[in-house]
Amino acid sequence: MEANEQQNKALKLLKEYRLVLWRKSALEVIPDANNKSLLICLERIRLTKELVESLKGNMRTGEKMFWILHTTFMTEKQPGDVEEILADIAGKFEKISRRTYFRLKKQAIKKFSEYQISVK
Repeated sequence: MEANEQQNKALKLLKEYRLVLWRKSALEVIPDANNKSLLICLERIRLTKELVESLKGNMRTGEKMFWILHTTFMTEKQPGDVEEILADIAGKFEKISRRTYFRLKKQAIKKFSEYQISVK
């Protein structure tokens, strides 16, 4: 599989994280919900959390990458724009520019895709 394709799949998984959480919630309250669907949702949530969490301990910028992915894709409320994301992560480490945000986000998605492949 090509590196760009891997990164596109990783980005898609991150973008679907909130939807998967919503599905999990919906499946838990529906009495006749398909258990297989619920298990798949739970597994995707667990794997995504683990992979993003694994960024924290790696590299000099791992903590920043974790918070960028977490805030951009994994919080309950979807951020409105980049400025809102930058404001949310400002208390976690020193202020970063928009340019740095996009550079680190791209690196984090690449690293996430590499972790995703190694886990399979």
